[in-house]
Amino acid sequence: MVRLAVTFVAFVAGMASLSAQTFDVAIPPKDGEKYKSAEFRLWIPEGLKSIRAVIVRQHGCGRNGIDHSDDLQWQALAKKHDAALMGSRLVDNGNCAQWCVPANGSERAFLDALKAFAAVSKHAELTEVPWAIWGHSGGAVWGCHIANRYPDRVVGVWARSGAIAEVEKATLGVPIVYNYGQRESVPKNQFEAVYLSSIKAFETCRPQGALWSLAVDPKSWHDCRNSRALAVIFFDELLKERLPKSGVKLGMLKDDATSWRANPKTLEIAEAGAAAGEHKTTCWLPSKAYATSWVEYCKTGDVLDTTPPAAPTDVKAATSDKGTTLTWQADADLESGTKAFLILRDGKKIATVGSPKTRSNPEGQFQSWEFGDEPSPRIPAMSYLDADGKPGAKYEVIQVNHANRESKPASAK
Repeated sequence: MVRLAVTFVAFVAGMASLSAQTFDVAIPPKDGEKYKSAEFRLWIPEGLKSIRAVIVRQHGCGRNGIDHSDDLQWQALAKKHDAALMGSRLVDNGNCAQWCVPANGSERAFLDALKAFAAVSKHAELTEVPWAIWGHSGGAVWGCHIANRYPDRVVGVWARSGAIAEVEKATLGVPIVYNYGQRESVPKNQFEAVYLSSIKAFETCRPQGALWSLAVDPKSWHDCRNSRALAVIFFDELLKERLPKSGVKLGMLKDDATSWRANPKTLEIAEAGAAAGEHKTTCWLPSKAYATSWVEYCKTGDVLDTTPPAAPTDVKAATSDKGTTLTWQADADLESGTKAFLILRDGKKIATVGSPKTRSNPEGQFQSWEFGDEPSPRIPAMSYLDADGKPGAKYEVIQVNHANRESKPASAK
């Protein structure tokens, strides 16, 4: 039996859009399926008339990934491409390796969840549109399997610390990034098999023309760290190039002169056909812009954000006997997310709005991310109470991204 809970996200919860929608569904296992429980959450941007794709964020073993749909930075990516954003929480039956195989029930649960979301949201196209799949650990393995089962429907896969090497010929045309931490390659470490599986997949299928690449974080282990900095750019490129203007048939990408190649050992990049190494040993990269970011990530583990975030909108100030309460809306910075908001009164900074400091967010950033790239906290509030506020004061709010770049100030009305 499908259990469906519908939640319309309210402004007071701190989301960027007043009329954005969030839906939750639980899909119990059927007899013989090898998972204990499956929950899914879908976020749909404000005012979206027709969904063009679903960005699927599949957690790793033992992680609670349902909050992935509440990530403000990934929501910004979804909003840009008229996509929905899905998070999940799949609990295994004591064997992590089983739910990662779609045929063991997780594929059926995923498809049934989409059907349920289509019905309750009145977006029938959810059962037809393509998927852009991000996965961590077991979720990366799951994403690769789904791409192999539905190559015509998968925009691309970001496989963080997980891979499969045996695929159908059609799957070679699905862009896949095998991303892992350098410390996973240390011999006899707990996740050495992850590193070896990524290398095997790349070295087995790249010589066959697979649109695949490696992306190694020099600073991380099995954690996702700042891999989203490159993953968001990867999906931004693919969604732009592959989503059709109408219909659901994906545009095809090729390993030809329009793409770029990179040497995973020397980190040299060049246009296809130029001096970037042999076809069988170089990574496939979709564009020059992505190639430049790929080099930076593989060298430093980060991608610099050189642009400021968008200014907040709909800033309002309401004065009472408790002071002045400010509320606002804001789209997170696509490149680096939202670190904080600055509050100005009569031109002077009076506060920085972040989130309570926790173990997963020790700096108290407005929204940070955890080991498995889960957002922390889930839905921070875009509001501030100025206890010293007086009628007539001029208030402004500034968004700060994780690169410490500030937006233009937005004035309260």
